[in-house]
Amino acid sequence: METHLLKRIDTSMCGKGCRMWLGDINGDGRMEIVMVQPDGGFDDRFYPHSVQCATAFDLEGEMLWRIGEPDPEVNGSGSDIPAQIYDIDNDGNNEFICCMKDGLYIFNGKTGKLKSKHPLPDENAHDCIVIADLEGTGHPQNIILKNRYHKLWALDTNFKVMWTFEGNIGHYPWPYDLDGDGRDELIAGYNVLNGKGEVLWTIDMEDHADCIWVADLDQDPSDGPNVIVGGADSTAYTWDGKLIWRYTETVESQNLAPGNFIPENKGTEIGGLDRIVRTGENGKDGVFLINYKAETLFKEDRKVPGWSSIATTIHNFDGTGRDHLLVYKRSGLPAGIFDGHMDPVFEFPFEGQVMWTDLIGDGQPQVLIYNDEKIEIYSAREIDLTKPAVPYTRPQPKRLYNWTRYWGSEMAPEQYAVNYITGDFTTNDILPWAERCAESGEETPVTRADFIVLLVNGLGLRAYGKNVFSDVLERDYFCAAAKTAAKLGIAEGDKLRPNDVITAQEAAGMVKKACGRELDCGSGELTKKAAAGIMCALLK
Repeated sequence: METHLLKRIDTSMCGKGCRMWLGDINGDGRMEIVMVQPDGGFDDRFYPHSVQCATAFDLEGEMLWRIGEPDPEVNGSGSDIPAQIYDIDNDGNNEFICCMKDGLYIFNGKTGKLKSKHPLPDENAHDCIVIADLEGTGHPQNIILKNRYHKLWALDTNFKVMWTFEGNIGHYPWPYDLDGDGRDELIAGYNVLNGKGEVLWTIDMEDHADCIWVADLDQDPSDGPNVIVGGADSTAYTWDGKLIWRYTETVESQNLAPGNFIPENKGTEIGGLDRIVRTGENGKDGVFLINYKAETLFKEDRKVPGWSSIATTIHNFDGTGRDHLLVYKRSGLPAGIFDGHMDPVFEFPFEGQVMWTDLIGDGQPQVLIYNDEKIEIYSAREIDLTKPAVPYTRPQPKRLYNWTRYWGSEMAPEQYAVNYITGDFTTNDILPWAERCAESGEETPVTRADFIVLLVNGLGLRAYGKNVFSDVLERDYFCAAAKTAAKLGIAEGDKLRPNDVITAQEAAGMVKKACGRELDCGSGELTKKAAAGIMCALLK
């Protein structure tokens, strides 16, 4: 795959050992970069870090602000740093949130000026920051703090402790509304808690949880999401705690990375990183890939020592809508982006840490590789980093407002596009699909959700807004399109009625609102053939 170096940024003034956070902190529709240096001078296997210094840059490499001063004695970190970028006060602007030695700080994202400071509930309650919607308000505003392995504190919207929990909580708890009641559950290590901190079910595994993911293994939304946990083994559970499988062919599953790496195969594949030997000069790790039934597809036979590798999923890097496995810090082995057959599609030019996101909001992400001296930004195509797709504040994606070095996360709805109306609505091939479908004469009725997905993605509409529909969940595959449709006035009201069949008259109304075109869409229920005909008329 051809890749393009878009920008090189000097970060030598930020101090050593920084990690990167990404988010739209100044409201211009593009992601900015915040390099965060931790404190040091202790063994972070046992004690949590605080933030020593944070330095913000725009995509031109201009420094926007700095909080604190770099410590020349710090060289790095082996655990999380307690920081996030997120609109925690729901005012429409993203803040920079971090724990420093004497408290929890909320900084204005645009200026770096202090907005508020709050006491920590415990002197060690700063291993990481998790943001969740434990109270069901519709906008996650509950901060969860923890010590290294044994205790966490859940805060209300006034930063007061609501409840605490003690147990085997692992590295980074992951919040997710598993039961669809509008309130996040918290997967805290080997314990699944409700929004009140009560244990719903537990995971039977030794050691501690290194990473946690939520995904739909069989890609059948009717049976709910699955919880996937990497620790001594890799395990998968139903949303309500029934064991699906246990993969025991690893020593320690340090990273797991679900994705559609082989689109022609049924279900979701899970990539991962096994810490085979984790001792000194002879340490060794290896990448593996299993299918949704936990059957081995690939297992790396590493011949050279090295056990610092990190693996995660990157979505739509090449613009095809597919997932790839991103592997870096390989200690002498090639690092880069790999397909589902573990063939490299992009080898990184130097050893370093890696982040990825869609920097300008046009739907296709970039990769940022960095070390103590520089950042290099790479893309699968040439783009202008000065021109955002939408020139106003972008809401922070959950993957980035709950970022952890252990790369726990959840699969986004667009990664399950295989079964929906366009085949894969993240790609640019809607017109060929529409032409085939219009000729085939398929008379299957189309739902309101699927037509909105088709219209928004077919026309390339971009807008960022909140979910105003009471019958749309964040995990629904059509949620992003519904938000865009609401923001642009294509769909109105407090209910979307996503599963209702759309009428031809309703479709014509949405088309007019979307692009000003008046089309004769027929009468009665809209069929796939008719929907395809509409898209042919709009796109040709």
